[in-house]
Amino acid sequence: MSVVDRQTGFGGERQANVKGSYYEGNVDKSTHTHHHRHYAPRANVDLREDEATKSGSGSGAAAAAGGGGLGVVVVLAVLGYFIFGGNEPFPATSDPWPAEVKQEAVVAAAGGWLDKCAKSPSATPANCPQSIVETSDVSKVRWAFFGNPLEAAVIHYTEAESRFDMLGTVMVTADYTASKELRRVVTPAKYWAKVKWVDGRLDVQEIKEHSAIGDPDVVKQDPKVPWDLVAAKLSDAFTRCVRDAKSAMPAGCPEWSPPSGAEKIKWSSTGDPLLTARATFDPKFAIYRVKGTYELAVRYTWLGATKTDTRNPTYEAWIAPTAAGPVVLQIKDTTTV
Repeated sequence: MSVVDRQTGFGGERQANVKGSYYEGNVDKSTHTHHHRHYAPRANVDLREDEATKSGSGSGAAAAAGGGGLGVVVVLAVLGYFIFGGNEPFPATSDPWPAEVKQEAVVAAAGGWLDKCAKSPSATPANCPQSIVETSDVSKVRWAFFGNPLEAAVIHYTEAESRFDMLGTVMVTADYTASKELRRVVTPAKYWAKVKWVDGRLDVQEIKEHSAIGDPDVVKQDPKVPWDLVAAKLSDAFTRCVRDAKSAMPAGCPEWSPPSGAEKIKWSSTGDPLLTARATFDPKFAIYRVKGTYELAVRYTWLGATKTDTRNPTYEAWIAPTAAGPVVLQIKDTTTV
Protein backbone atom coordinates (compact mmCIF):
# COMPACT_ATOMS: atom_id res chain seq x y z
CA MET A 1 0.00 0.00 0.00
CA SER A 2 1.35 3.41 -0.89
CA VAL A 3 0.09 6.66 0.59
CA VAL A 4 0.60 10.14 -0.79
CA ASP A 5 -0.21 12.92 1.70
CA ARG A 6 -1.04 16.40 0.51
CA GLN A 7 -1.17 19.37 2.88
CA THR A 8 -4.16 21.61 2.25
CA GLY A 9 -3.32 24.56 4.43
CA PHE A 10 -6.34 24.17 6.74
CA GLY A 11 -4.74 23.38 10.10
CA GLY A 12 -4.17 19.63 10.33
CA GLU A 13 -6.23 18.78 7.29
CA ARG A 14 -4.52 16.49 4.81
CA GLN A 15 -5.84 14.65 1.82
CA ALA A 16 -4.50 11.20 1.14
CA ASN A 17 -4.52 9.13 -2.02
CA VAL A 18 -3.96 5.46 -1.21
CA LYS A 19 -3.12 2.85 -3.77
CA GLY A 20 -3.07 -0.91 -3.31
CA SER A 21 -5.30 -3.94 -2.86
CA TYR A 22 -7.79 -4.99 -0.21
CA TYR A 23 -6.38 -5.26 3.29
CA GLU A 24 -5.52 -8.90 3.92
CA GLY A 25 -5.91 -10.89 7.13
CA ASN A 26 -8.87 -11.37 9.43
CA VAL A 27 -10.03 -7.90 8.48
CA ASP A 28 -11.15 -7.91 4.87
CA LYS A 29 -9.38 -5.25 3.79
CA SER A 30 -12.45 13.03 0.21
CA THR A 31 -11.65 15.89 0.67
CA HIS A 32 -13.43 18.17 3.16
CA THR A 33 -12.41 21.26 5.05
CA HIS A 34 -10.82 20.41 8.41
CA HIS A 35 -11.05 16.66 7.79
CA HIS A 36 -8.06 14.44 7.22
CA ARG A 37 -9.54 11.75 5.00
CA HIS A 38 -7.91 8.40 4.30
CA TYR A 39 -8.53 6.77 0.95
CA ALA A 40 -7.66 3.20 1.70
CA PRO A 41 -6.84 0.45 -0.78
CA ARG A 42 -9.12 -0.40 -3.67
CA ALA A 43 -9.60 -3.93 -4.86
CA ASN A 44 -7.61 -5.30 -7.73
CA VAL A 45 -10.43 -7.79 -8.36
CA ASP A 46 -13.22 -6.66 -10.67
CA LEU A 47 -16.04 -6.86 -8.18
CA ARG A 48 -23.44 -7.61 1.28
CA GLU A 49 -29.12 -1.48 5.54
CA ASP A 50 -27.30 0.69 7.37
CA GLU A 51 -29.46 2.08 10.14
CA ALA A 52 -31.20 5.20 8.89
CA THR A 53 -29.50 8.34 10.16
CA LYS A 54 -31.87 10.48 12.14
CA SER A 55 -31.72 14.19 11.38
CA GLY A 56 -31.56 16.95 13.94
CA SER A 57 -32.18 20.68 13.63
CA GLY A 58 -30.10 23.50 15.05
CA SER A 59 -33.04 25.90 15.19
CA GLY A 60 -33.90 24.78 18.71
CA ALA A 61 -30.48 25.79 19.98
CA ALA A 62 -30.82 29.25 18.52
CA ALA A 63 -34.21 29.77 20.16
CA ALA A 64 -33.00 28.50 23.53
CA ALA A 65 -30.06 30.86 23.46
CA GLY A 66 -32.48 33.74 23.80
CA GLY A 67 -33.38 32.60 27.34
CA GLY A 68 -31.04 32.45 30.27
CA GLY A 69 -29.86 30.61 33.36
CA LEU A 70 -29.88 26.91 34.10
CA GLY A 71 -32.90 26.22 31.88
CA VAL A 72 -30.92 27.17 28.79
CA VAL A 73 -28.05 24.89 29.79
CA VAL A 74 -30.42 21.97 30.33
CA VAL A 75 -32.21 22.56 27.03
CA LEU A 76 -28.92 22.76 25.15
CA ALA A 77 -27.63 19.61 26.84
CA VAL A 78 -30.76 17.66 25.94
CA LEU A 79 -30.72 19.05 22.42
CA GLY A 80 -27.08 18.10 22.02
CA TYR A 81 -27.88 14.56 23.13
CA PHE A 82 -30.44 14.17 20.35
CA ILE A 83 -28.37 15.98 17.74
CA PHE A 84 -25.43 13.64 18.28
CA GLY A 85 -27.57 10.51 18.52
CA GLY A 86 -26.75 9.96 22.20
CA ASN A 87 -23.06 9.35 21.44
CA GLU A 88 -19.97 11.45 21.99
CA PRO A 89 -19.45 13.39 18.75
CA PHE A 90 -16.45 12.62 16.59
CA PRO A 91 -13.99 15.56 16.61
CA ALA A 92 -15.08 18.12 14.02
CA THR A 93 -11.57 19.41 13.26
CA SER A 94 -8.00 18.20 13.29
CA ASP A 95 -4.91 19.80 14.79
CA PRO A 96 -1.64 19.68 12.85
CA TRP A 97 -0.15 16.19 12.94
CA PRO A 98 3.19 15.36 14.57
CA ALA A 99 5.73 15.52 11.76
CA GLU A 100 7.04 12.02 12.43
CA VAL A 101 3.63 10.29 12.16
CA LYS A 102 2.51 9.03 8.77
CA GLN A 103 -1.09 8.26 7.95
CA GLU A 104 -0.36 4.70 6.91
CA ALA A 105 1.06 4.03 10.39
CA VAL A 106 -2.19 5.13 12.07
CA VAL A 107 -4.20 2.99 9.66
CA ALA A 108 -1.93 -0.01 10.25
CA ALA A 109 -2.28 0.35 14.03
CA ALA A 110 -6.08 0.37 13.79
CA GLY A 111 -6.02 -2.52 11.34
CA GLY A 112 -3.87 -4.59 13.68
CA TRP A 113 -6.34 -4.03 16.52
CA LEU A 114 -9.28 -4.98 14.29
CA ASP A 115 -7.42 -8.21 13.54
CA LYS A 116 -7.33 -8.96 17.27
CA CYS A 117 -11.04 -8.17 17.58
CA ALA A 118 -11.85 -10.56 14.73
CA LYS A 119 -9.86 -13.36 16.40
CA SER A 120 -11.63 -13.03 19.75
CA PRO A 121 -13.87 -15.97 20.77
CA SER A 122 -15.88 -13.68 23.06
CA ALA A 123 -19.44 -12.58 22.30
CA THR A 124 -18.53 -9.12 23.61
CA PRO A 125 -14.78 -8.58 23.22
CA ALA A 126 -13.45 -5.65 25.26
CA ASN A 127 -12.33 -2.52 23.40
CA CYS A 128 -13.79 -3.82 20.14
CA PRO A 129 -16.69 -2.57 18.00
CA GLN A 130 -18.73 -5.79 17.89
CA SER A 131 -21.04 -7.70 20.24
CA ILE A 132 -23.74 -10.37 20.15
CA VAL A 133 -27.06 -9.70 21.86
CA GLU A 134 -28.76 -12.98 22.80
CA THR A 135 -31.10 -14.07 25.59
CA SER A 136 -29.62 -17.59 25.63
CA ASP A 137 -26.07 -18.82 26.16
CA VAL A 138 -23.71 -18.20 23.26
CA SER A 139 -20.79 -20.44 22.29
CA LYS A 140 -18.45 -21.17 19.39
CA VAL A 141 -18.28 -17.54 18.30
CA ARG A 142 -16.53 -16.70 15.04
CA TRP A 143 -16.17 -13.11 13.84
CA ALA A 144 -15.29 -11.76 10.40
CA PHE A 145 -15.03 -8.20 9.11
CA PHE A 146 -15.91 -7.27 5.53
CA GLY A 147 -16.48 -4.10 3.54
CA ASN A 148 -12.80 -3.08 3.45
CA PRO A 149 -13.00 -1.47 6.93
CA LEU A 150 -9.84 0.62 6.52
CA GLU A 151 -10.91 2.26 3.28
CA ALA A 152 -11.91 5.96 3.24
CA ALA A 153 -11.58 6.25 7.02
CA VAL A 154 -11.48 9.82 8.38
CA ILE A 155 -8.56 10.58 10.72
CA HIS A 156 -8.27 13.61 13.01
CA TYR A 157 -5.58 14.48 15.55
CA THR A 158 -6.21 16.19 18.91
CA GLU A 159 -2.95 17.71 20.12
CA ALA A 160 -4.17 18.38 23.69
CA GLU A 161 -4.80 14.65 24.17
CA SER A 162 -2.03 13.37 21.89
CA ARG A 163 -4.65 11.20 20.21
CA PHE A 164 -5.61 10.19 16.70
CA ASP A 165 -9.31 9.53 16.10
CA MET A 166 -10.21 7.33 13.14
CA LEU A 167 -13.79 6.96 11.88
CA GLY A 168 -14.63 4.13 9.50
CA THR A 169 -17.26 1.54 8.59
CA VAL A 170 -17.30 -2.25 8.62
CA MET A 171 -19.61 -5.17 7.87
CA VAL A 172 -19.49 -7.48 10.89
CA THR A 173 -20.52 -11.14 10.62
CA ALA A 174 -21.01 -13.23 13.76
CA ASP A 175 -21.42 -17.00 13.45
CA TYR A 176 -22.21 -18.75 16.72
CA THR A 177 -24.29 -21.37 18.52
CA ALA A 178 -27.26 -20.46 20.72
CA SER A 179 -30.01 -22.79 21.97
CA LYS A 180 -28.18 -25.61 20.16
CA GLU A 181 -28.71 -23.84 16.83
CA LEU A 182 -26.18 -22.36 14.43
CA ARG A 183 -26.89 -18.68 13.92
CA ARG A 184 -25.51 -15.81 11.88
CA VAL A 185 -25.94 -12.09 12.43
CA VAL A 186 -24.67 -9.55 9.91
CA THR A 187 -24.36 -5.95 11.07
CA PRO A 188 -23.33 -2.81 9.16
CA ALA A 189 -21.46 -0.72 11.72
CA LYS A 190 -19.57 2.53 12.06
CA TYR A 191 -16.51 2.42 14.30
CA TRP A 192 -14.30 4.95 16.10
CA ALA A 193 -10.69 3.98 16.76
CA LYS A 194 -8.83 5.97 19.42
CA VAL A 195 -5.06 5.80 18.95
CA LYS A 196 -2.73 7.54 21.40
CA TRP A 197 0.64 8.98 20.37
CA VAL A 198 2.83 8.20 23.40
CA ASP A 199 6.61 8.26 23.70
CA GLY A 200 7.09 8.08 19.97
CA ARG A 201 4.74 5.18 19.34
CA LEU A 202 1.10 4.60 18.41
CA ASP A 203 -1.03 2.79 21.00
CA VAL A 204 -4.63 1.77 20.21
CA GLN A 205 -6.80 2.50 23.26
CA GLU A 206 -10.06 1.11 21.90
CA ILE A 207 -12.19 0.69 18.81
CA LYS A 208 -15.86 1.16 19.59
CA GLU A 209 -19.09 1.11 17.62
CA HIS A 210 -20.20 4.66 17.00
CA SER A 211 -23.06 6.60 15.47
CA ALA A 212 -23.78 10.29 15.76
CA ILE A 213 -25.44 12.87 13.58
CA GLY A 214 -22.84 15.20 12.14
CA ASP A 215 -20.22 12.50 11.62
CA PRO A 216 -18.13 13.00 8.47
CA ASP A 217 -19.11 10.80 5.54
CA VAL A 218 -17.26 7.62 4.70
CA VAL A 219 -17.43 7.01 0.95
CA LYS A 220 -15.76 3.94 -0.52
CA GLN A 221 -14.95 3.11 -4.11
CA ASP A 222 -16.90 0.59 -6.19
CA PRO A 223 -14.41 -2.08 -7.30
CA LYS A 224 -16.78 -2.88 -10.18
CA VAL A 225 -16.90 -6.64 -9.85
CA PRO A 226 -18.44 -8.21 -12.95
CA TRP A 227 -22.05 -9.29 -12.50
CA ASP A 228 -21.22 -12.83 -13.64
CA LEU A 229 -18.97 -13.33 -10.60
CA VAL A 230 -21.56 -11.93 -8.21
CA ALA A 231 -24.37 -13.96 -9.80
CA ALA A 232 -22.40 -17.21 -9.61
CA LYS A 233 -21.74 -16.80 -5.88
CA LEU A 234 -25.35 -15.85 -5.19
CA SER A 235 -26.66 -18.81 -7.18
CA ASP A 236 -24.42 -21.14 -5.16
CA ALA A 237 -25.72 -19.57 -1.94
CA PHE A 238 -29.36 -20.18 -2.91
CA THR A 239 -28.52 -23.78 -3.80
CA ARG A 240 -26.89 -24.28 -0.39
CA CYS A 241 -29.86 -22.72 1.41
CA VAL A 242 -32.26 -25.25 -0.13
CA ARG A 243 -29.90 -28.23 -0.03
CA ASP A 244 -28.96 -27.81 3.64
CA ALA A 245 -32.42 -26.82 4.90
CA LYS A 246 -33.95 -29.01 7.60
CA SER A 247 -36.72 -27.75 9.87
CA ALA A 248 -35.60 -24.29 8.76
CA MET A 249 -33.09 -22.84 6.36
CA PRO A 250 -29.44 -22.54 7.44
CA ALA A 251 -28.05 -19.42 9.10
CA GLY A 252 -27.61 -16.58 6.64
CA CYS A 253 -30.52 -17.79 4.48
CA PRO A 254 -34.11 -16.50 4.34
CA GLU A 255 -35.89 -17.10 7.65
CA TRP A 256 -38.90 -19.31 7.00
CA SER A 257 -39.98 -22.69 8.31
CA PRO A 258 -43.04 -24.96 8.35
CA PRO A 259 -45.17 -25.19 11.52
CA SER A 260 -43.60 -26.51 14.70
CA GLY A 261 -43.96 -30.28 14.86
CA ALA A 262 -43.82 -30.76 11.09
CA GLU A 263 -42.19 -33.99 9.90
CA LYS A 264 -40.82 -35.45 6.66
CA ILE A 265 -39.82 -31.97 5.49
CA LYS A 266 -38.63 -31.57 1.91
CA TRP A 267 -37.58 -28.23 0.43
CA SER A 268 -37.45 -27.27 -3.24
CA SER A 269 -37.04 -24.16 -5.35
CA THR A 270 -38.41 -23.32 -8.76
CA GLY A 271 -37.45 -20.64 -11.20
CA ASP A 272 -34.29 -18.58 -11.29
CA PRO A 273 -33.70 -16.21 -8.32
CA LEU A 274 -31.32 -14.19 -10.52
CA LEU A 275 -33.72 -13.73 -13.44
CA THR A 276 -34.73 -10.16 -12.53
CA ALA A 277 -32.07 -9.51 -9.88
CA ARG A 278 -30.15 -6.24 -9.90
CA ALA A 279 -27.12 -5.17 -7.88
CA THR A 280 -26.31 -1.73 -6.49
CA PHE A 281 -23.11 -0.71 -4.70
CA ASP A 282 -23.39 0.73 -1.18
CA PRO A 283 -20.47 3.20 -0.91
CA LYS A 284 -20.80 3.58 2.86
CA PHE A 285 -20.19 -0.09 3.63
CA ALA A 286 -18.54 -1.27 0.40
CA ILE A 287 -21.02 -4.06 -0.29
CA TYR A 288 -23.31 -4.98 -3.16
CA ARG A 289 -27.01 -5.11 -2.39
CA VAL A 290 -28.72 -7.50 -4.78
CA LYS A 291 -32.52 -7.39 -4.98
CA GLY A 292 -34.58 -10.02 -6.75
CA THR A 293 -37.40 -12.56 -6.44
CA TYR A 294 -37.25 -16.28 -5.69
CA GLU A 295 -39.77 -19.12 -5.47
CA LEU A 296 -39.67 -21.66 -2.66
CA ALA A 297 -41.79 -24.68 -1.70
CA VAL A 298 -41.73 -26.93 1.35
CA ARG A 299 -43.60 -30.23 1.59
CA TYR A 300 -44.19 -31.73 5.04
CA THR A 301 -46.46 -33.86 7.21
CA TRP A 302 -48.28 -32.11 10.04
CA LEU A 303 -50.94 -33.60 12.32
CA GLY A 304 -51.14 -36.63 10.03
CA ALA A 305 -51.79 -34.61 6.87
CA THR A 306 -49.39 -33.90 4.01
CA LYS A 307 -49.15 -30.24 3.10
CA THR A 308 -47.21 -28.03 0.70
CA ASP A 309 -46.52 -24.36 1.33
CA THR A 310 -45.18 -22.10 -1.39
CA ARG A 311 -43.76 -18.60 -1.30
CA ASN A 312 -42.73 -16.06 -3.90
CA PRO A 313 -40.99 -13.28 -1.93
CA THR A 314 -38.52 -10.62 -2.91
CA TYR A 315 -35.11 -10.74 -1.28
CA GLU A 316 -32.04 -8.63 -0.67
CA ALA A 317 -28.63 -10.26 -0.60
CA TRP A 318 -25.58 -8.57 0.89
CA ILE A 319 -22.42 -9.46 -1.00
CA ALA A 320 -18.95 -8.28 0.00
CA PRO A 321 -16.12 -7.89 -2.50
CA THR A 322 -12.85 -9.37 -1.23
CA ALA A 323 -9.41 -10.00 -2.70
CA ALA A 324 -10.44 -13.65 -3.20
CA GLY A 325 -13.74 -12.74 -4.88
CA PRO A 326 -17.28 -11.87 -3.79
CA VAL A 327 -18.65 -13.38 -0.57
CA VAL A 328 -22.38 -13.73 0.16
CA LEU A 329 -22.94 -12.48 3.71
CA GLN A 330 -26.68 -13.10 3.92
CA ILE A 331 -29.92 -13.45 1.95
CA LYS A 332 -32.97 -11.92 3.58
CA ASP A 333 -36.64 -11.64 2.61
CA THR A 334 -37.84 -8.07 2.14
CA THR A 335 -41.48 -8.79 1.25
CA THR A 336 -43.65 -11.88 1.17
CA VAL A 337 -46.24 -12.61 -1.50
